[in-house]
Amino acid sequence: MKPVPALSVSIMAAALVAACGGFPAAVPGGAMLTGSLAASAPGSLAARVMDDSDRRCAASALETLSNGESSAWLNHDTGDSFVFTPTRGFDQRGVRCREFRLEVTVGGRPDGIGGSACRQPDGSWRVSA
Repeated sequence: MKPVPALSVSIMAAALVAACGGFPAAVPGGAMLTGSLAASAPGSLAARVMDDSDRRCAASALETLSNGESSAWLNHDTGDSFVFTPTRGFDQRGVRCREFRLEVTVGGRPDGIGGSACRQPDGSWRVSA
Protein backbone atom coordinates (compact mmCIF):
# COMPACT_ATOMS: atom_id res chain seq x y z
CA MET A 1 0.00 0.00 0.00
CA LYS A 2 1.30 3.45 -0.90
CA PRO A 3 1.70 6.03 1.91
CA VAL A 4 -0.28 8.69 0.02
CA PRO A 5 -3.75 7.13 0.61
CA ALA A 6 -2.98 6.69 4.31
CA LEU A 7 -1.88 10.31 4.46
CA SER A 8 -5.11 11.36 2.73
CA VAL A 9 -7.19 9.43 5.28
CA SER A 10 -5.27 11.11 8.12
CA ILE A 11 -5.83 14.54 6.64
CA MET A 12 -9.57 13.83 6.19
CA ALA A 13 -9.85 12.61 9.78
CA ALA A 14 -8.12 15.76 11.02
CA ALA A 15 -10.49 17.90 8.97
CA LEU A 16 -13.52 16.19 10.50
CA VAL A 17 -12.23 16.80 14.01
CA ALA A 18 -11.83 20.52 13.38
CA ALA A 19 -14.86 22.55 14.39
CA CYS A 20 -16.90 23.42 11.33
CA GLY A 21 -14.28 22.31 8.85
CA GLY A 22 -11.66 24.91 9.61
CA PHE A 23 -13.64 28.07 10.22
CA PRO A 24 -15.20 29.38 13.42
CA ALA A 25 -18.47 27.81 14.57
CA ALA A 26 -19.93 31.28 15.00
CA VAL A 27 -20.28 33.94 12.34
CA PRO A 28 -20.97 37.60 13.04
CA GLY A 29 -24.25 37.92 14.89
CA GLY A 30 -24.21 34.29 16.03
CA ALA A 31 -26.00 33.07 12.89
CA MET A 32 -27.69 29.70 13.00
CA LEU A 33 -29.60 27.53 10.55
CA THR A 34 -33.23 27.62 11.67
CA GLY A 35 -36.40 25.95 10.49
CA SER A 36 -37.07 22.30 9.83
CA LEU A 37 -35.35 20.14 7.27
CA ALA A 38 -37.66 17.32 8.36
CA ALA A 39 -40.64 18.98 6.68
CA SER A 40 -38.93 18.70 3.31
CA ALA A 41 -37.67 15.12 3.81
CA PRO A 42 -39.69 13.09 6.30
CA GLY A 43 -37.82 10.02 7.51
CA SER A 44 -34.39 11.37 6.63
CA LEU A 45 -31.64 11.00 9.24
CA ALA A 46 -29.94 14.08 7.83
CA ALA A 47 -33.09 16.10 8.48
CA ARG A 48 -33.31 15.09 12.15
CA VAL A 49 -29.85 14.83 13.70
CA MET A 50 -28.48 18.39 13.71
CA ASP A 51 -28.05 20.03 17.11
CA ASP A 52 -27.38 23.74 17.74
CA SER A 53 -23.60 23.44 17.20
CA ASP A 54 -24.23 21.68 13.87
CA ARG A 55 -26.73 24.38 12.88
CA ARG A 56 -24.09 27.06 13.63
CA CYS A 57 -21.60 25.20 11.43
CA ALA A 58 -24.15 25.01 8.62
CA ALA A 59 -24.88 28.75 8.91
CA SER A 60 -21.13 29.47 8.81
CA ALA A 61 -20.88 27.42 5.62
CA LEU A 62 -23.79 29.29 4.05
CA GLU A 63 -22.27 32.60 5.06
CA THR A 64 -18.66 32.01 4.05
CA LEU A 65 -18.22 29.22 1.49
CA SER A 66 -18.35 29.48 -2.28
CA ASN A 67 -20.74 27.33 -4.28
CA GLY A 68 -19.40 23.77 -4.43
CA GLU A 69 -17.02 24.26 -1.48
CA SER A 70 -17.65 21.89 1.46
CA SER A 71 -17.25 22.05 5.21
CA ALA A 72 -16.84 18.80 7.14
CA TRP A 73 -17.07 18.35 10.90
CA LEU A 74 -17.59 15.78 13.61
CA ASN A 75 -20.04 16.44 16.43
CA HIS A 76 -18.09 15.29 19.48
CA ASP A 77 -21.25 15.00 21.61
CA THR A 78 -23.15 12.71 19.23
CA GLY A 79 -20.38 11.13 17.15
CA ASP A 80 -22.25 12.13 13.97
CA SER A 81 -20.19 13.45 11.04
CA PHE A 82 -21.36 16.10 8.59
CA VAL A 83 -20.42 17.48 5.19
CA PHE A 84 -22.28 20.65 4.23
CA THR A 85 -21.97 22.11 0.73
CA PRO A 86 -23.65 25.30 -0.52
CA THR A 87 -24.46 24.64 -4.19
CA ARG A 88 -26.17 27.74 -5.61
CA GLY A 89 -26.99 31.25 -4.49
CA PHE A 90 -30.06 33.21 -5.55
CA ASP A 91 -32.19 36.19 -4.53
CA GLN A 92 -35.80 35.73 -3.50
CA ARG A 93 -37.65 39.05 -3.38
CA GLY A 94 -34.41 40.83 -2.46
CA VAL A 95 -33.38 38.25 0.17
CA ARG A 96 -30.12 36.32 -0.14
CA CYS A 97 -30.80 32.56 -0.41
CA ARG A 98 -28.67 29.48 -1.06
CA GLU A 99 -29.29 25.88 -2.01
CA PHE A 100 -27.20 23.27 -0.19
CA ARG A 101 -26.44 19.59 0.17
CA LEU A 102 -26.06 18.00 3.63
CA GLU A 103 -24.41 14.59 4.01
CA VAL A 104 -24.36 12.91 7.43
CA THR A 105 -23.15 9.66 8.89
CA VAL A 106 -25.06 8.53 11.99
CA GLY A 107 -23.99 5.31 13.69
CA GLY A 108 -22.13 4.29 10.54
CA ARG A 109 -25.23 4.86 8.39
CA PRO A 110 -24.85 7.53 5.65
CA ASP A 111 -27.71 9.78 4.59
CA GLY A 112 -28.06 13.00 2.64
CA ILE A 113 -30.54 15.74 1.88
CA GLY A 114 -30.72 18.84 -0.26
CA GLY A 115 -32.49 22.05 0.61
CA SER A 116 -32.37 25.81 0.54
CA ALA A 117 -32.18 28.54 3.15
CA CYS A 118 -32.63 32.30 3.12
CA ARG A 119 -30.79 34.84 5.28
CA GLN A 120 -33.05 36.54 7.80
CA PRO A 121 -32.71 40.14 9.09
CA ASP A 122 -31.30 38.79 12.41
CA GLY A 123 -28.48 37.01 10.55
CA SER A 124 -29.90 33.49 10.84
CA TRP A 125 -30.45 31.26 7.82
CA ARG A 126 -34.01 29.91 7.67
CA VAL A 127 -34.64 26.66 5.82
CA SER A 128 -37.18 27.17 3.04
CA ALA A 129 -40.06 24.72 2.96
